Amino acid sequence: MEKDYRKPCSKTVVCPVLSLGLVQGESTKPTCGPPPVSADAGGAKKGIAFDTAPQARIHLESHIPIPGFNAPSLPAKPMRDPSLSLIALSGVDPTEPVMVEVPLVQNDTTRTATPLLAGTRVGFADRYQQGDAHDSIEHSASFMRALERLRRGGALLFPVSAQRLDASLQFDLHTRNEIDDLINQYRLDALVSDSRSGAFHAACWAGYPKVGEPLEDGATLWFYGARWSRDSLVALAQAYRNAARLTSS
Repeated sequence: MEKDYRKPCSKTVVCPVLSLGLVQGESTKPTCGPPPVSADAGGAKKGIAFDTAPQARIHLESHIPIPGFNAPSLPAKPMRDPSLSLIALSGVDPTEPVMVEVPLVQNDTTRTATPLLAGTRVGFADRYQQGDAHDSIEHSASFMRALERLRRGGALLFPVSAQRLDASLQFDLHTRNEIDDLINQYRLDALVSDSRSGAFHAACWAGYPKVGEPLEDGATLWFYGARWSRDSLVALAQAYRNAARLTSS
């Protein structure tokens, strides 16, 4: 006689439908639980493991190391030897002396005055003119040294002709001015002459600027300019004074 028995089990264990035979001496009530574990030929127990991923069991039982699963994973950045960084920071020892002797810079007085007089156009009288006659002028040594200071300072020197005055040539307000004519003709910034020469003195009328600088022999170096060049003439005389002070020191 055979009967089918069903018995509710817990949620985690599923009780299959069993067809049990009634055997004498056994309980007629079925039991709920995992099926019996059988042994293989070697004596190892086999059974069914519930709530276990089948692939995980295969990996656990395998002997092949898998990084990140059953073996430590490889580092994202390889380790570096700290000694290599120290060698890179220290660099190579120099074979030559570290301190190098730097020569002293000499005081170049000519270049010091160059920005003040560079490009300045200065005219000086090298001859007297009276009609068609020309007479050369012998300048003093102090005046020639003054011209050399202007040239060292960067000024451009232009020899011009000065008018010689006599009774037949008189300058008044109705005649042309010699300073204006020379400045316009040669595009000059100023005219220079010393007090021992008669060049340009009579042409310096009222209202025309004139600046004097002393020379070594007691004479005076005169700077003449056009009527409208008073400020620039004063700056030119100041630049000459600075150049003379630097060259004499």
